[in-house]
Amino acid sequence: MAKRPPTIPDSELDVLKVLWDRGQATVRQALETLRAAGRQWSYATVATLLDRLESKGLVTSDRSDLAFVYRPAISSQEVRQRRLSNLVDKLYQGEPGLLVLHLLKSHPLDAGQAKEVRAVLDEMIGANPRKKAK
Repeated sequence: MAKRPPTIPDSELDVLKVLWDRGQATVRQALETLRAAGRQWSYATVATLLDRLESKGLVTSDRSDLAFVYRPAISSQEVRQRRLSNLVDKLYQGEPGLLVLHLLKSHPLDAGQAKEVRAVLDEMIGANPRKKAK
């Protein structure tokens, strides 16, 4: 049986976002960024979250200097894909179309986004007018 990818709770995701934005960070740098964003965590909390992420293989650390420097080992796109797949499986019975319908009905799109969605749907059903016109 294939090993399931590790889960990433929201608190760990907040720390990962700091690493994606900065490229790398020490515990103190991550803490400062998180506090500036409104998180009132302690140094120990951020250190614990980074240790958890490292134990899951989601970040790496350079321990050659006095302060450990952490870097993301997973992309934001990969995390989005994992979380979205999990959401589809848990809330929409594995049916991505149900999620898309829910989003379209409950979250209005601007004209440009609606056009992009229409183009993707047309391509999926083979009704892309550009392909038919020759």
